[in-house]
Amino acid sequence: MLESTDIELEDERLKQLDLLADERAMTPPELLAHYASGSFGFHEAVHTTSIVLDLVDDQLLHHPAIAGNPDWFRLAARASEALFNLYQAMGSAQLVAAHASSEGKRPEELNASNDD
Repeated sequence: MLESTDIELEDERLKQLDLLADERAMTPPELLAHYASGSFGFHEAVHTTSIVLDLVDDQLLHHPAIAGNPDWFRLAARASEALFNLYQAMGSAQLVAAHASSEGKRPEELNASNDD
């Protein structure tokens, strides 16, 4: 069974970040700023996570071949839990970013007035 160490995963993450930045003719810090919480790119990643989570739940956890095997079901359930945790963590980061950008602003500056 494949299980990577945290060090291996971090090394892979940094390599991936460099590749993605090169593909977009950016530096890694520029890339991270472009896809920061609250950006369209960030929202796209949250949405994709939601879609993949739904696919794992609907197509794997509810498939008779998976449900019939306790080991396979456990692996699929762990994949679902990991995707759910990713979705929740990204959602929390987006809420924090939205709150930070609106802190100290009046309702009319946020277009949140009830005076319609």
